[in-house]
Amino acid sequence: MFMLGKKKWLIAGVAALTLTGVQAAGAADNALQAVTVPFKILSDGKEVKSDKNPVVIDGSTYVPLRALGEALGKQVEWNEWTQSIRLKEQPQVTGIHEWKNAPELTAGIKEGGFSGLLHMSGDPADTFYTLADRGPNGEFGKDKLRTFPDETYVPRIYKIKAANGTIEVLETIKLHLPEGKADAYTKTTAVTGLPNLEGPDEVPYDGTGTKKLGLDPDGLDLEGIAYSPSDDTFWLSDEYRPSLVQIKRDGTIIGRYVPQGMKEKLAAAGAQSEIYDILPAVYSNRISNRGFEGVTISPDGKYLYTSIQSPMAVPDKKTGEASRNLRILKIDLAAKKPVGEYMYIAENAANFVKVNQKDVVISDLSALNSDVLLVDERDKNAGDEAQIKRIYKADFSKATNLLGTETSEKSWEKLTVAQVKEQGIVPVTKELVVDVAKLGYPHEKLEGLAVVDPHTIAIVNDNDFGVDGYDDQGKLKVNQKPSQLYTIQVGEELK
Repeated sequence: MFMLGKKKWLIAGVAALTLTGVQAAGAADNALQAVTVPFKILSDGKEVKSDKNPVVIDGSTYVPLRALGEALGKQVEWNEWTQSIRLKEQPQVTGIHEWKNAPELTAGIKEGGFSGLLHMSGDPADTFYTLADRGPNGEFGKDKLRTFPDETYVPRIYKIKAANGTIEVLETIKLHLPEGKADAYTKTTAVTGLPNLEGPDEVPYDGTGTKKLGLDPDGLDLEGIAYSPSDDTFWLSDEYRPSLVQIKRDGTIIGRYVPQGMKEKLAAAGAQSEIYDILPAVYSNRISNRGFEGVTISPDGKYLYTSIQSPMAVPDKKTGEASRNLRILKIDLAAKKPVGEYMYIAENAANFVKVNQKDVVISDLSALNSDVLLVDERDKNAGDEAQIKRIYKADFSKATNLLGTETSEKSWEKLTVAQVKEQGIVPVTKELVVDVAKLGYPHEKLEGLAVVDPHTIAIVNDNDFGVDGYDDQGKLKVNQKPSQLYTIQVGEELK
């Protein structure tokens, strides 16, 4: 008897296990009866723990498949779409590295907030690029005003070395406009992490929650990082518009790619970046603080993929928050235009305990080839309550391209899984690579993902700069949550 979510599967016969207890069986009047039995399940002399007892049906003993698989060192996956179960070798954590001497930004708040991860081909196995988001921020008072304790914070990229249990920052690259341009907020080439536009964005306040700050039409809330080998540039994903940002190695912003209809609004607000409105207009309907999250570029440099963090407000926020249907956009980098949009179906929150569907999100992507990506899917829980901290291998080769269709523009988020099948839409296929929650990962935010080699991945957490809300006196609380990078060895070759 195997429980995965609310699905129950039975398996008969147990290899390398010993059953001890009283035999029981039942069959009467040609009707099979299942009898629960308190048998012990032993593997290598150790008792296998399970939340369900074995059962006996018609003289055969059935045992929990998840408990059995994990006792034998297997990772167990139930695939809802294909109605199949897959057992793999259990991945192993091979290293945990921590940023132990992060510099202070302001008022006891230290640098951190890792929101994406990149390992570049040709770099040493312990060298990565990561980036921080919009800087320290919190929610003040009953109205949950969005505060920015360090209002002059400049979004940045870090080149890091993760070795011997520590993270060493080799280089810090702060983002800026080209020479001759002046940001509307800073009056310099430096940009900030402040929101862009009145209306669709949150209103920014200072760290006390009492002073309203100005907007920055060039401000960025960075979440993902990718590298283009064809022109030696970085591409970053931004939650605000949402947008994709191309920068030089030194942090100079080359261009910002936004949904159609946004260029005029940003220009009217005083944006100084080069704006290109080549993305589908529907992406302007992202739920606040849920824009582009993951970004990756295929190893051949031809295609960029970017993922929306959670379903969008199409036709409204209520529909988006109840939906499982996430969007992943494919862009031809040479032509600088979208060429594909694919449906990724997130895990069903109803199959888990204390998980809301709106909190099942994509946090990062990492391309294995032009059609196959690793996808970081997670819930909002941490520690023992975490249930969805998973890395999936997603294959786009047979998925339906929905770019420019009526489904994309009007009905994407409201479709049920049954309706997706009825309409002949083929979503991206998913295959579990690592169930990170099973490896003792303690953090809520599994934010950055990179492939190191065919058998190794790396992940980082976003510690939110240690900002932990406000106390009853309205004082900002700062915790000591660390920024960490994990390396994980996977059983099957990544390809």
